[in-house]
Amino acid sequence: MKAKPIISALALLLLPLLANATHIAGGYISYSVDPQNPRMYHFTQTVYTDVASSAADPIVNVSMGDGNTVEVPRTEIKAYSKQNNVNRYSWSYTYTSAGDYIVAWIGANRNMGQINVPAPSDQKSYYIYTSVKVNPLLVNNNGVKLASTPLFVAYTGEETKHNFISYDADGDKLTYTLVTPKEGTAEGGGMNIPGYAFPEGLTIDKFGELRWRAPALKGEYAIAVKVTEHRNGQPIGYTVVDFYVHVVDRAQQPTLLLLNQDRLVVNYDGSILARPDQPLKLEYFLRNAPGAAFPLYARQFSDLDTLDLASPSIIVRDSAGGKAVTLTLTPTADLVRQEPYITGMRGQADIDPEQGTYYPSYYFDWIYAYLIVGEQQPTSTEGDLAKAGFLLYPNPISNRFVIEAPDMPAMRVQLIDATGKAVGVLSLKPGLNHLTKPAALSGGLYFYTITSRHKPIGTGRLVVQ
Repeated sequence: MKAKPIISALALLLLPLLANATHIAGGYISYSVDPQNPRMYHFTQTVYTDVASSAADPIVNVSMGDGNTVEVPRTEIKAYSKQNNVNRYSWSYTYTSAGDYIVAWIGANRNMGQINVPAPSDQKSYYIYTSVKVNPLLVNNNGVKLASTPLFVAYTGEETKHNFISYDADGDKLTYTLVTPKEGTAEGGGMNIPGYAFPEGLTIDKFGELRWRAPALKGEYAIAVKVTEHRNGQPIGYTVVDFYVHVVDRAQQPTLLLLNQDRLVVNYDGSILARPDQPLKLEYFLRNAPGAAFPLYARQFSDLDTLDLASPSIIVRDSAGGKAVTLTLTPTADLVRQEPYITGMRGQADIDPEQGTYYPSYYFDWIYAYLIVGEQQPTSTEGDLAKAGFLLYPNPISNRFVIEAPDMPAMRVQLIDATGKAVGVLSLKPGLNHLTKPAALSGGLYFYTITSRHKPIGTGRLVVQ
């Protein structure tokens, strides 16, 4: 690593003219603080590139936010898929004084023809950055890191979900915001890309799960997510993950299903209850596209094993039309916390590109589970259900009861006893649902969670006489 003056204004102005499509797929910057010196930071910049990229730089220049840049050689390059490589650049840097700094890299230009970036998008550079608060009295030992990647494909006319599984090794709370991507300026800083448009229907939830509701227009989109760390209710740092996503027509992508969802204890917010020292089993089915017989593979990504907190085991077995996949995890009492752990299961079909095409050569499907390790599930009030249009009566019940439901798709009510064990699942339809008490319900207090398409609407309490 070598420190040198900030890149010249002339070089920045000429940057868009020096390259065409560079096929940078995205990137972010992470860090940890040296345990012996609170002003020394160990940084890693991760850059995702297409395998044919001309932007797989052996050396990058990174602005440290204090008037200096550092010249950093690439320390690692490895394949993520037939389509993408992961490039990493690592270095250490000591700040001379406390303060707030923006550590940033100005990459080569973005790809041509990005749908939500004003033309010419290939005249816009990447600006990948993270916030560093150097404060010996409040040390943020670790910045945000990713256990997975932001690399995924969305499909026209259907909902797409993806989570790059951000985590903080200090256990700080993380929040997620879609932000406008930045480009480099002539002064070496960053500015929001003028005229940028957020993709219609794209949202991100409190777990960091991106959901894109039925994208319609095929092509490449630029997306940026700000991940903020909070401690004692105060923000203490953030990083921005900048990447692109292709929207394409569905072709021969495999389908990954979580089969035992109804036998798990699902909390009101969609997280899954995992009890300390009790095995938790997630059962999946990875199905080939109709009429296809491509080789199928499964792999899990999680902050649990990334941080060496637990070792989930995976068993993959042949099954008619695909693969049966079982993930087993036994969390210890040391893992109890309010924030969920995230595990992502990736199903993959090994498909060669069609004749004359380049993208994609791999097809993936993902399912994510958000695990709350504890003894009791979080609950919400019946008010959440009432606002959504649900009504259960009578309560207490003896043998039969009624649930009035609004017009929502794929509704179910899951019944959970006081120990957190799932004891029954009933399907609901819009309107009046005349239901009979499941035989497994004896007298006592129960919780019930109503879901639509497996997304929890709310939780209530039910008394059985």
